[in-house]
Amino acid sequence: MRDRAYWKKRFEQLEQAQHQIGNQCFADIEKQYRKAQKQIEGQISMWYQRFISNNGSISLQEAKRMLSDRELDELKWDVREYIRHGEENAVSGEWMQQLENASARYHISRLEALKLHTQQSLETLFGKQLSSIDHAMRESYISGYYHTAFEIQKGVGVGWDFATLDEKAIAKVICKPWAADGKNFSERVWGNRKKLVRELETTLTQNIILGQDPQKAIDAIAKELERSKNVTGRLVMTEEAFFSSAAQRDCFQDLDVEQYEILATLDSHTSEICRNMDGKVFKASEWEIGQTAPPFHVWCRSTTIPAFGDEFDAIGKRAARGEDGKTYYVPAGMTYQEWQQAFVEGDKSGLQEATPDDTIKSGANDWNQYVSSNIIKTDNQSIREWYVANVSDIQNQIDRRKSFEEQVRQAYELRNEYKRMARAAMSDEETAAILEKKRPVKTFDELLRDKMKRKNMSKEEALMDILKTASKTNENVNKEFGL
Repeated sequence: MRDRAYWKKRFEQLEQAQHQIGNQCFADIEKQYRKAQKQIEGQISMWYQRFISNNGSISLQEAKRMLSDRELDELKWDVREYIRHGEENAVSGEWMQQLENASARYHISRLEALKLHTQQSLETLFGKQLSSIDHAMRESYISGYYHTAFEIQKGVGVGWDFATLDEKAIAKVICKPWAADGKNFSERVWGNRKKLVRELETTLTQNIILGQDPQKAIDAIAKELERSKNVTGRLVMTEEAFFSSAAQRDCFQDLDVEQYEILATLDSHTSEICRNMDGKVFKASEWEIGQTAPPFHVWCRSTTIPAFGDEFDAIGKRAARGEDGKTYYVPAGMTYQEWQQAFVEGDKSGLQEATPDDTIKSGANDWNQYVSSNIIKTDNQSIREWYVANVSDIQNQIDRRKSFEEQVRQAYELRNEYKRMARAAMSDEETAAILEKKRPVKTFDELLRDKMKRKNMSKEEALMDILKTASKTNENVNKEFGL
């Protein structure tokens, strides 16, 4: 059975990937805020230019003057466009009703017209925001669930079929409130929207009453948008932490994981509660968000890992009894995509079926035991087994947040590091010296130039070739060492 260091490393990588889903969502929302701010600034500037008096200001009385017939026709044309946009996109029903009411009115003041335009920008912003968050939270839950299953089945060395997550079940998880105030993220988004709309309308009215320069209103609204954006960032990252945690909880339950351990991201930003919770082990039945499971606070980065005993565990028992009567070995080099194709989509071609007896013993003879572990035995065959197992696993160790070229570089440098470690640990120094001489380690840049020149490849082709071969080992050398 894998040790804690293995699970710690795997689930740290998984938490980072899940965290990136939230980061990307917030990055998209930041763009939406910038666009809304630009629109609102333009609307305010245009309104002031149109109605401002010779003394450079506009009175509240002037602002409340009714639009002329021509101005009203122009506004109603805009309102009809807003309604059409609302019918095609996620905009609140309350706002759609207000637009319908405005389109039927014969008298609308200048100030009301400005508020209609600016609120439309906010309604569009929050409609897109809700859509972005909903998509990201679903992705976080689905990805977290399947990747947790993949890591556990790969860690124990055996796998069995997983049913595709049901859309209704996902929707139930996504829509269910989890925090103490009884609100889900959709309600929080609309609550943030209402507050921002009120602040914007108050700012515009006060600016007119005080006869201030329109730039002051623009600056004040920019600050409110920034505050709202920060609130949204906190919401996105905290909700992502919850849905990742919920995915692990549900996957642990489906895999009969009986205990789990808290794993905190320990750095200068780690909260006191997460530092104190790090390493604590709980029964699966004790799972309670904020008490015994993350998130423990807003912006929480803690996660959980399965806590297995030294003896045969519940996962092994589950695999051994095999609900459909069949379990399969999960190779050390299997990628997530290959696992999903086999155990979610059902294509088992090329996999070796395991019997219950084999499953019980799989932890002792499977090469998975070498991945992310220290070198213990230094004979040639054991060293080669360790090397092949770790190189075959490289595709699962790449940081997918990096650019493609950086991912390829990381894969190649991981391979070289494993090669250096293996050769340095060999008790057979003569063979190690021969390998070093016959197969010297090239730098990434040397290899890239060599492939482009020797094989007449483009840079993109050379990078793809390096990535493909980074997790492969020399079959002839494997045979020499009895593999």
